[in-house]
Amino acid sequence: MALSRVPGEDELYVGGIFTLSRKNTLADTGITHVISVLKYDFKDFEDWEKYEHLSIEVDDVEDENLLGEFERSGSWIEEGLRKGKDDHKGSVLVHCAMGRSRSVTIVIAYLLRRYPQHTVDSALALVREAREMAEPNDGFMEQLHLYKEMGCPHDIDSQPKYQRWLYQKEVGLALAAGMAPDTVRFEDEQVQEESREGKQVELRCRKCRRTLATSPYLINHLPKPVVPPQQSSTGPIASLDRVLPPQHTACTHHFLQPLSWMRAELEQGLLSGRLECPNVKCNAKLGQYIWQGMKCSCGVWICPAFSLQKGRVDEVVLRAEPAQVPGSRPKAGGIRSPPDSKSRRFEKM
Repeated sequence: MALSRVPGEDELYVGGIFTLSRKNTLADTGITHVISVLKYDFKDFEDWEKYEHLSIEVDDVEDENLLGEFERSGSWIEEGLRKGKDDHKGSVLVHCAMGRSRSVTIVIAYLLRRYPQHTVDSALALVREAREMAEPNDGFMEQLHLYKEMGCPHDIDSQPKYQRWLYQKEVGLALAAGMAPDTVRFEDEQVQEESREGKQVELRCRKCRRTLATSPYLINHLPKPVVPPQQSSTGPIASLDRVLPPQHTACTHHFLQPLSWMRAELEQGLLSGRLECPNVKCNAKLGQYIWQGMKCSCGVWICPAFSLQKGRVDEVVLRAEPAQVPGSRPKAGGIRSPPDSKSRRFEKM
């Protein structure tokens, strides 16, 4: 399969690197622009000057950052399709080594950007209509979903979710090397997004009542469903319903995002340590942090883990979950911010 035309109104093609050696095929499809999504020296290809060329040098590995290229590649494809040669519309070929992962990812990102009605799955299905082998790796699929979740913005670099994603990659690399990250991203010092709806709570030190965190900085985690064991065929028929063990409300820890009151401890560069109340007159031990992660009492693994023991903090409800009226939409409201923050009102992470 040399190259495949993506179904639709655009003259957009996807293929592998050997497509470039098929001059007749490129001429027949009227290719005017080529995006190469791989690391390669193209000096051996003849007539290379015929094409407008964009090179994106990435490997086909899950931790490669292709998301940061989506705006550049998307706008370049749009321009290439709009303007070819001699006032005719152009035809764009996006290729990698096999036309399976990297190039398909760039094409899907363009479809999401150009046609907002598409989801990641529907865009992939469209490409597969012409190229059944299309299969972005799991890391690229995650990046596509994040891109769609952000609304396919033109200014990807300024997006809080993208910045958080980049930071998580840095943390992962540091932990893989057995070290704590060089820098710590304190979430209450970052630009926040829209306010969360529903129940809002505040965690306070049980000893001195100092506010420690509010809802946007809590990590909600749910235990995995457990299937009850199958009973003997001679006994009563076992329930087929998947049930949750009754331990989530009995979790012994609250898990948080890193907050600025933890600065003195976290900037020591240690992999683990204690978390104490930021009130200097209190200094009660509240919990711990472990960059490599820890397993909650409910069985869910949290990594990295910044945890407060439930027995040492109080959970105060600031706004209860509103009763839902059929057909109505819940209203967003303000919440209290944790201490040592620059703003007294925060929005959703």
